Amino acid sequence: MHRRQFFQEYRSPQQQQGHPPRSEYQVLEEIGRGSFGSVRKVIHIPTKKLLVRKDIKYGHMNSKERQQLIAECSILSQLKHENIVEFYNWDFDEQKEVLYLYMEYCSRGDLSQMIKHYKQEHKYIPEKIVWGILAQLLTALYKCHYGVELPTLTTIYDRMKPPVKGKNIVIHRDLKPGNIFLSYDDSDYNINEQVDGHEEVNSNYYRDHRVNSGKRGSPMDYSQVVVKLGDFGLAKSLETSIQFATTYVGTPYYMSPEVLMDQPYSPLSDIWSLGCVIFEMCSLHPPFQAKNYLELQTKIKNRKCDTVPEYYSRGLNAIIHSMIDVNLRTRPSTFELLQDIQIRTARKSLQLEI
Repeated sequence: MHRRQFFQEYRSPQQQQGHPPRSEYQVLEEIGRGSFGSVRKVIHIPTKKLLVRKDIKYGHMNSKERQQLIAECSILSQLKHENIVEFYNWDFDEQKEVLYLYMEYCSRGDLSQMIKHYKQEHKYIPEKIVWGILAQLLTALYKCHYGVELPTLTTIYDRMKPPVKGKNIVIHRDLKPGNIFLSYDDSDYNINEQVDGHEEVNSNYYRDHRVNSGKRGSPMDYSQVVVKLGDFGLAKSLETSIQFATTYVGTPYYMSPEVLMDQPYSPLSDIWSLGCVIFEMCSLHPPFQAKNYLELQTKIKNRKCDTVPEYYSRGLNAIIHSMIDVNLRTRPSTFELLQDIQIRTARKSLQLEI
């Protein structure tokens, strides 16, 4: 297949219905760059909504990499959840051989930046924030791993019924701080200025948020952030939740032991990675550190890692170490973790804040 015809073989639901042309987007500044392209802010002019556009050059990609792109488009179009970065649309330019992905803009950066901030300040991340972020990530993973929405809590004592094994189960496969984005709700922003005949984003959208550190909207205030799981480029979609995937590409420091040893894996691999992420939120460094891949593999296999600082409760320490359990049979599922009373308390607290 000629590379320029590659995306002609696949049409998203938006394209089948006639998706908005690129002329409906006002392109703003670049905010990131990777090996295959860049990330820019854009405005969808008809809705006055600020989004990000991932510009991905596919001309030099091999067949596997292109298939991964199509998989990302397919997975993102199916995943609709308040704690998952929203996917709006995609388009491509045959002549330039560029794929455009239009996605939700997360104004507060990502979790790696938050961890870096606390590390530079020589401070621990408050435990309430850790529980809140963990609860939000578990609700996002519940949607991925079971293909259904998590029921709303009436009280913290509500007991959940075991979810029915659904179809199109998604394993993220690259859960790490850099793929966990932070935002506030969209009501913080508006577009009301005219620039070159188009409405432009209010200057508040761009300013570097030099406001009082205690004020909502400050980059130093993480007490009310909304967590958004993103970058599903490595995700694997399974037809049922009892299937196991056998191929993996991801970030070594957050890989589960079964993946590092080329063994089959399931959604429980995401749970291991989540445990590593929450451990890093508490310790401000990954649980397993090594000079080379073999040393890392040995440490993970034997679970040789530091303990969570004594600043944090025994309950949090216990739930973290339950997630980084080498034994798949005893590692808890997303559903089982959501039964924890402290997770339910964090979820209920978040519902009240909303």
